Amino acid sequence: MNRIEDVLGQVMASHDQEAPTAVDLLRAFHAAPPPPAWSRVRRFLAGWYLPLAAAAAVAAVIAGSFWAGGLMGSHQPASPARPPAAPRQFNPLIANVSFGWLPAGQSLIQGGTRPSEVYLGAARWALSVYARGRCRLTGPATGLTCSVPDLGGVSTWQLSGHAPAVGGHSAFWAGPDLVWQYARGGWAALNMPLPSFRAVRHDPRTQREAIKIAEHLRFGAATPALVFPGRLTGLTSQWRVSDVHYFAGAGVLRADSYILIAGTSRFLPHVGDLGVWTNAPYVDIHPAPGGSTCTPHDPAYQNTSEIINGYQVVVQRRTTGGLPEQDVCAAHASGFWASIEEFGSHPTIGVATLFKHLRFPGTNPANWTSNPIG
Repeated sequence: MNRIEDVLGQVMASHDQEAPTAVDLLRAFHAAPPPPAWSRVRRFLAGWYLPLAAAAAVAAVIAGSFWAGGLMGSHQPASPARPPAAPRQFNPLIANVSFGWLPAGQSLIQGGTRPSEVYLGAARWALSVYARGRCRLTGPATGLTCSVPDLGGVSTWQLSGHAPAVGGHSAFWAGPDLVWQYARGGWAALNMPLPSFRAVRHDPRTQREAIKIAEHLRFGAATPALVFPGRLTGLTSQWRVSDVHYFAGAGVLRADSYILIAGTSRFLPHVGDLGVWTNAPYVDIHPAPGGSTCTPHDPAYQNTSEIINGYQVVVQRRTTGGLPEQDVCAAHASGFWASIEEFGSHPTIGVATLFKHLRFPGTNPANWTSNPIG
């Protein structure tokens, strides 16, 4: 009975609800019926609703663990009665989450932030952290589904077995992933460098590394700052930054792409592979590679060459999935390759006009900005 109350306390705490007693739950279980048996966002690297009925939770407890023995998770410490809540949204202007520990030879390569999700990638490990309310357990804790509405994506994990608790929170093995509740209402998934759950079962070293990575994640202000290589000046306050992607190197997180969102921006999930935002400029700025070009003679586009702010640019127009698309590209702008792209018939501000607001501080990241608007 105590075990039943412990597990239900974890589940209900994740939804800001008080857990009923085990006696009440067993009564409900006998009276209840049985429970029923994750375009195109261009140049962005994608990162890789949980009320459980009391009857389903009790059924999961009675059924026992998915896997018994060893590190696989037969012994889990009880969760705190009232763990801190996960954020409802992440701030795209900060990294939000960082690795506090990685195995020898591993380091952060890239990452991204959007309101609903933060993702990090090392050479052999990939992490996704979801905001509160974005994930839900399915059935009697047999699967986990997480949605990313600002990307139009859904990720689903089939839970393979209990894992040791992470920071006192519930954790599961799910194929080659470790998934766990990092805070109340918030879930995270760590992809391991293994092909399957079968391989995970027979590799206790990787199991230990996964748990250690999860336990040493750093959240909030402790994460390194993001810096942006360009600043858009003179814009109205209606614009905000979303969907930032960055590369890590030399202790600096260098943002290279993001989306500008306004109140009139709309996400269309059925355009392209992953959907697109309309009236939401996609901004992409990174050091110009040798021989870079804006493909001014691409027959798929209507191309116009212009001089804006002293830079040679190409304004391109075409239709994608029946939706008008416009793009302004500068292959060599103070050492950068820069592009601004928009979808929709009547954008609030055109890409050529927006490029006029763009200022480049030079290629030294020490001179870059933490806020690309202002």
